Amino acid sequence: MMAERHLLLAGAGHAHVEVLWQFARHPLPGWRITLLTREGRAPYSGMLPGVVAGLYAPDQALIDIASLCARAGAALELDRVEGLDPAARLLRRTGGPPLAYDLLSLDTGAAPAVAHIPGAAQHALPLKPFTGLLARLTVLAEQARPEQVFAVVGAGAAGTEMAMALSARLGRRGVTIVLIAGVAGLLPGFPEEMRVRVATLLARRGVRLMQGDDVTEVTADGVLFRRSPPLATDAVIWAAGAAPPRWLERSGLRRDAVGFIQVEPTLQVVGQPAVFAAGDVSSLLPHPLPKAGVFAVRQGPILAHNLRAAAEGRQLRPYDPQSNWLVLLNTGDGKALGTRNGMVFGGRWVWWWKDLIDRRFVARYQTA
Repeated sequence: MMAERHLLLAGAGHAHVEVLWQFARHPLPGWRITLLTREGRAPYSGMLPGVVAGLYAPDQALIDIASLCARAGAALELDRVEGLDPAARLLRRTGGPPLAYDLLSLDTGAAPAVAHIPGAAQHALPLKPFTGLLARLTVLAEQARPEQVFAVVGAGAAGTEMAMALSARLGRRGVTIVLIAGVAGLLPGFPEEMRVRVATLLARRGVRLMQGDDVTEVTADGVLFRRSPPLATDAVIWAAGAAPPRWLERSGLRRDAVGFIQVEPTLQVVGQPAVFAAGDVSSLLPHPLPKAGVFAVRQGPILAHNLRAAAEGRQLRPYDPQSNWLVLLNTGDGKALGTRNGMVFGGRWVWWWKDLIDRRFVARYQTA
């Protein structure tokens, strides 16, 4: 009898929840599946600002990974990746012996980009992991008082949504929210109309926008800048960029200049046909993609197909990323702003649309 082979999934990102859902519906004969991830529930990033603003309960933004694994017939290992030996096909982890695999897929996400700013790792609160952020923000919100200052560093989509969510939750209690956009400015890469509308909305909501000067250090009492005076803060939320996880330095995988895993259009790691990667941990050739959840979501079905095809010795499909994608920003007040193909729109109906998309995404993975 032929020995059962092993598909190992590391990380419970958006692409891997789709892989598990697909295998729950259509099992993979002759293969056992293991998911290694830190927690038994996976957050959906699109709903995080809504949780912070108080529009959702935390459980509404969490996918029950343990239940999804059970439906897919996959073993669940709650642990962290420590490194990789691709030649021996072994994945090293923190809390146990290495795991052997025949096929490996990596969807562990990126790490907060705090290493290059002194004090950021010690004094700033990163957006990820979700559960850690939410626990800290819950305590801060309970203890919030007038005259306090909460700063959000990074004014991309995630940081801007977080600033508006904090404003919705804490602004009426007299807490000042400061969005530090730095040299990159507010919503870099977005249409000018979108940036103007968001800047106007921030001003109307009392959110202070700081642009043109980057943070050079985070201290226990605030943030320092290259040229501007220091900003005294009571809390600093870090939403400035993404960095490769440190364990990739011990992976033996080919990485780009920043340190993310380089993958072919099939989502196979360059030079490693038995290893796949998707989501923020990966860097797609020939042109890396922005670190945005929309790409991991779209990669999920292709990754599921290609893992099955690789297991069965069939031809793989290329992932063709969309050149224009929908972006919907939760403004924290029961409304949203959106943009696609250069068009900008907003209002309560956009929030209803975003809410429907987000709820459907989470609900999809709660049942097989």
